[in-house]
Amino acid sequence: MDRIILLLLLIVTFDLKAQDDCYVQIPNSDFEKWDNIDTKYEEPDNWHSFKTSTGPFHHLLMQQVERYNDIRPGSNGKYSARIFSRSIVGITANGNLTNGRLNAGSMFPAGSKNNNYTQRDSEFCTVIGVIPDSLTVWVRLTTKEKESYGRIMSYVHGDADFVCLTGGWEPYDMLCAQVEYEFLPTEWKRLSLPFKDYTHLCNEPRYILTSFTTNKKAGEGDAGDEMLVDDLFLIYNPSLECAINSDQFAIDEIEIEYIIKGTMSPPNLNLPPNDVVVTISMDENFNDSVEIGRKTTDRSGTMKCKIPDVFIGKDYMIRVQTTNYPMECVVEF
Repeated sequence: MDRIILLLLLIVTFDLKAQDDCYVQIPNSDFEKWDNIDTKYEEPDNWHSFKTSTGPFHHLLMQQVERYNDIRPGSNGKYSARIFSRSIVGITANGNLTNGRLNAGSMFPAGSKNNNYTQRDSEFCTVIGVIPDSLTVWVRLTTKEKESYGRIMSYVHGDADFVCLTGGWEPYDMLCAQVEYEFLPTEWKRLSLPFKDYTHLCNEPRYILTSFTTNKKAGEGDAGDEMLVDDLFLIYNPSLECAINSDQFAIDEIEIEYIIKGTMSPPNLNLPPNDVVVTISMDENFNDSVEIGRKTTDRSGTMKCKIPDVFIGKDYMIRVQTTNYPMECVVEF
C-alpha cells in the first residue's frame, strides 16, 4: 500500500490541480461498434483487417474478422471481435486485427513487406501523448494444434508511419514503449501486459499501434484457428494526493481535497465502485480510527467532514484511502 505523509501548515493554501484527463484509450476498444455489418467488408470501428489493407496483393485477401456474440465473462457489451485463419491455395493466412493498417506487399506470408503499420493523418492511426503502464484485454484462443501460440503486439511510437515487422520494427529510433506477448490456446482470460520502456530511443510518444494475430508466426497454424478479443483497456497506474483546504478550516469541520490520477476502476475488471474514505485518529497506526467521510468516485474532488468532539483540541491525523486500488494519504495536525 502506498502511503504519503503530508505535514499541514494552516497558513498555506494548497493549490491542487484538477484531475488530468490525458489518459488516452484506443477508440472502440470494447468492440461494440462495427462498420459494414453482415458484409465481406465488416470491421470494428477504428480497427482494421485485410479488407482495408494496402499493397499490390491486397485484392487477393479475404475477410478474416467478424462481429461475434460470444463475449467475455461479466461483460456489459454484446459483441467481441473474432479473427480467424484461412487456407489460401494451401497457405495459411493468419487472422490479423490492428488499429493501424495492414500492408499486403508479398505473396509469401512471412515476407517483410507484409506488415501492420501506422498511417498518420488518416483513420488508420490512434494519437496518444503519454505512455500507458500496461495493456489489459480479454482473449479466447482456439487452435487445432495445442502448441500454437497467438500473439499480441502494441507499440507506442513517435511521429512516423511506424511499421511492425516480424521480429522488429522501423524506424528503429521511433519506439517509445512496447508490448509483445505470445500465449497458448485458452478459454476467456484477462491479460495484463506491462509496456517495456524504450524511451532511450524515443521519448516523445505520438501514436499507439496495437495488433492481434492468431499465430505468432506468419503462415503457420491451421485454417479455422480463431481468437476472440474483447474489452481492451489501457492502464495508467493511479496515484493519490490530499490536503486540507485551509480556507474552509474550522475547529469542528474540515474540507478534504483529494486528487486521484490514473486508472482507479478498470471497466474490464468488474470491480465494485471505488470509495474514497476519510478517517481520523490520534494514533499514527490508525488503530483507533473513526470514519468521518466517504464518497463513491474515481475522480478528484473535495469532502467536508465533521470532527468528532473527542478529537477537538487534540493532536490527530486525517487519512484518505481508496478501495479499488489501495492507496492512502495522511495529513498530520
